[in-house]
Formats: sequence, C-alpha cells, structure tokens
Amino acid sequence: MTAARTYIQVLLPVKLRWIPTYGSPVSLEPGRRVCVELGKRRYDGVVWRCLEQPDLPPERVQDIIAVQNKLPAVTAEELRFWEFLSDYYLCTLGEVYKAAYPLLKLRSEQTAADILARLHERLAKKEQQLAGRHGERVTARLMAERDALLAEIAGYGDSPVKPASRRSEREQNELVCSAEPQGGKQPQAVNDDKEDTGKPLVLTAQDRRSAYLPALQETLSAGRQALVLTPEIAFCDRLEALLAPEFGQQLLVFHSGRTPVQRRTVAERLRSGAPAVILGTRSALFLPYRALGLVVVDEEQDPAYKQTEPAPRYQGRDAAIALAGIHRARVLLGAAVPSLETLLNVRLGKYDLRHSPTLTLRHSPTPIGESPEVIDLAAERRKNGLVGTFSRKLIEAVRQTEGPVLLLRGWEKPELLQEEIAALFPDRDIRVRTLNALKREGASGAALIAVLQADALVSRDDFRADERAAQIVGTLCQFAPHVIVQTAVPARFNGSRSVDDLLEERRQFGFPPYTRLVEIRRQGSGEVLDRHFLPRDRSLASRKAALLDTLPAGTYPDVDPVD
Repeated sequence: MTAARTYIQVLLPVKLRWIPTYGSPVSLEPGRRVCVELGKRRYDGVVWRCLEQPDLPPERVQDIIAVQNKLPAVTAEELRFWEFLSDYYLCTLGEVYKAAYPLLKLRSEQTAADILARLHERLAKKEQQLAGRHGERVTARLMAERDALLAEIAGYGDSPVKPASRRSEREQNELVCSAEPQGGKQPQAVNDDKEDTGKPLVLTAQDRRSAYLPALQETLSAGRQALVLTPEIAFCDRLEALLAPEFGQQLLVFHSGRTPVQRRTVAERLRSGAPAVILGTRSALFLPYRALGLVVVDEEQDPAYKQTEPAPRYQGRDAAIALAGIHRARVLLGAAVPSLETLLNVRLGKYDLRHSPTLTLRHSPTPIGESPEVIDLAAERRKNGLVGTFSRKLIEAVRQTEGPVLLLRGWEKPELLQEEIAALFPDRDIRVRTLNALKREGASGAALIAVLQADALVSRDDFRADERAAQIVGTLCQFAPHVIVQTAVPARFNGSRSVDDLLEERRQFGFPPYTRLVEIRRQGSGEVLDRHFLPRDRSLASRKAALLDTLPAGTYPDVDPVD
C-alpha cells in the first residue's frame, strides 16, 4: 500500500520572505533535514512546519529529493531561537538558518555523516564475523574491535533526539514579545517542568570572573550544559586560562579561530547531552544545546556583541538572554561598567545586581565606571604642556614605568607616531595598538596603557558617547594596573557623570534604553538613511513590522544598532 503524501514547509539557507512548500512520501517532523530543489539548485533544508493542506494546488507542489537521515535533526529549541532572531531583528528565517548552519558547517556535517556511515558498515561486518565460530582469543579480539567501533560511533553523537512539536502561532508570538531583549519577562521554556531560574544576576566586582566558577560547577553537577559568552577571541583566551584548570576536558572552546573539526566536535558533544562548559564568541549561540542550564555573558556591555554584517544583525548579549529563556537557564551578566540597558533593568527590578566598590545604584548620583588618570589636552595645550601628540605628564609617566608600555592610537598616523616615539623614548620598546586590536589580542602584561586621544574612540554626536567612554575606561583598567587617558573632554572619561545623570538624559530625549532604535541603512555602504525611536512597550513588534512593510528598495533595517 502506497503511503499518503504529506506536505511540509522547508526552511532554506537563502533570503526568502516566504517558506517553500514541498511534498514528502513519508511523514516528517519539524527539524528533520531534507534535500530539496529550488530554482534548479539543490539545498540542504530543515523541515519548518507540517501542513494539513498545501498553500497551493497539490499538482504544483514539488517533492523533496531525499531525507537526510545521516544529518542530525535541528532541535525545537534551535527553531524557536531562530524564529526569535528573525522576528525581533527583522530578517528572514533563511538568513538566520544560513548563519546557524553556514556552508562550511554543512560540509563538515556531511563529512562526519560519511565517516559515520563507513563506521556502521565496518560494525556490521564485525557483527557478521562474531556470528561465526571462533576460538576464545579470536572472539575476544573481535569483541574488542567491535567495542572500539561502537565507542567511535558514539563519539559522533549517533543518537538523534527528536524535536518537540512546534507551538501554535499565538504561543510563538507571545514568546517573541516576552523574549524582547532587555525588556519584559523572559521567554517561556520548552520544558515547563524545569525549576524557576530567577532573574539575571549582574556582577560588577573585579573578581566577578571567579564568581562564575561556583555557578558553572553547580551546572555541571546537575548534569547540564553551560555557555560562557565573550565579545572577542582575546577575552576567550583569558577566560580559558581561568576555566581550564577547573573543568579540564569538560571545557570546550568554540570560535572562528578553531578548525571545522574542532567546532564539529563541540556540537557533537552537546548533541549527546553530556555536561560541558562551552566558552565562545557570539557564534556559539547557534550550537545544538540539549541541556542548557546556565548562560554567562562576560563583558556584556561590549559593542562587539552586535553582529553588523551580514544578517541576522543581532545583539549577542540580548540573544543570549533570549536563548536562556527558551531553555529556562540561569543568566549571569558580567561587566566592570554595565550597559545602561542592563542598569535600567536593575532599576526596574527585572535584574539583580551584586554590588561592587566601583559602581553602586543608590538614589543619590553615583559615578559610573573606573577612574583612570585623565589628562586634559586643552589645559595642557594652554600651558605649553604638549610635545607633539604627548603631554609632558604622559612622557614622564612612561619614563618612570617599569615594565611594558602600550599606547592606544586613534586619529594618529602610525608612521608619524612611531617617529615621535623613537625621538621621545629611544631606549624603550613601546607597543602601539588600536582599541579593537587590544581587545582581540590582549595587552601581554602591560604595566601602563595610555590612550593618546581618547576622543577618537567615541563618536561626538552619538547619544551613547558618555556611556561608551566609561565602558572603554572600565575595559582598559582590566588590561593594566595603570591607565592614562588624554582627552579634550575630561568629564567624559573621569567618571564624574553618574548613572542617574545618564539615564535621566536618555529619558528626557527619548533615547534607548527608554526606546528602541531601528535604523534604515543603504545596502552595501551601510549609510544611515533614517532613524526610528520606537516605544519600549507591547506595540514594539507591530511598529517594527510596519517599518519592514514600507522599507525602500536597496535598504535594510538595523535593530538596536551600536554605532
């Protein structure tokens, strides 16, 4: 008897505002991988939804080419996370799928599937050999070889987990509203029987990274998985030095610096459900977690968490909080100087704050951030205190510093700056880096970090300038014991402005975090053509959708941009 034809929507890794419908001779659940054809090209797709009836005449519905049984299924949690990113950041589901499963990852999975198929063939032959009559020694050898093959197959995570059925469209819409970054309650979990994880906890003390350890240990002891997210690979390297002695082989590192095989191994460990600590950059959000119990976002304020190109242009910190909500996992946010979005959520009672000596949230005005040595360039210029790019105070500090000195440049031309350094400090080995290079590569034990023109590191016209300045200072103070900042705007960098001042200023002018910013940008150049400050309420989703419907040709929306 011929099986009844079923109909499915298949998600493809291409930018489509619609999800194609295909026919299948067998019943398939959401998350299963299939091979299909679209426009005479073949794609590896993911079953998105099962349909009772197709949305076009059955005779026009093309059948799938094959079911990719060798490839692991996508979990229900992954699908819900993709839908959240698509809805909130105004991109297509295909763009999210392409980011989660880029071509290199798909090829790596196919390679693993081919290896696994060969292992199964060898195992079948070994079982046939064992079925025959052999002496005791031969039988023992064959059994050992069979067990080795079984262990190798298990290492590839050959235990597919069926994804749970998708929720209704109404429930999905409620998820998107509740998972809205930095606002509202957290998204409801797929597994509703898990314990309540409470509010996200914000850690600001200098030893906050050590505070991650007991939470990670507790998660592993409960047999669950943890994600530690960092904004840059350099932060990953420093945290790896802290975590590796504690967690050994249970610590898995995932970022673009790792090979495809190493990254695939991480995914396979997670699919097996084994307890593990994943340390990675924002791409680690797309891993197939089976038992996520804790999400740690280190340096949560860092703008590097924002994906700018290509779509989905998501904010890694906010996406991590939404992912934790889907899995009902605990959340820890760490930063020397938290973002104003996070501090407002503390004020509103949505997050809890563990106080530190350097930042408090009393009702009276309090400073935001660390206080380095700040040199007023305008004042130094008036009293003839400048020698080219360097103030005399900075020159003296460099000469008195015992140990490596690192200079951060902004507008300065590297060749001219090196000439100045050679003339002023002929006997010193002084390194010069940009802020981005420092965050990527680290400071390599610098005793002094000096910013030559700090005003080059923040935009003069950006409403985030004072907040960003405080956060830059807080970051620099983690890299070296002595930090000097040369600036024409000392009040921006000396910590004199308070959380209260900055939040009140944002509230008066209707800026984030009291609103949501959506910029309309030109394709290719990224030029900002229009800006929309939308109310931070339940109307946000519909207002963003309205913007998407009126988007001019050759443009794209950027939700919650950072520059």
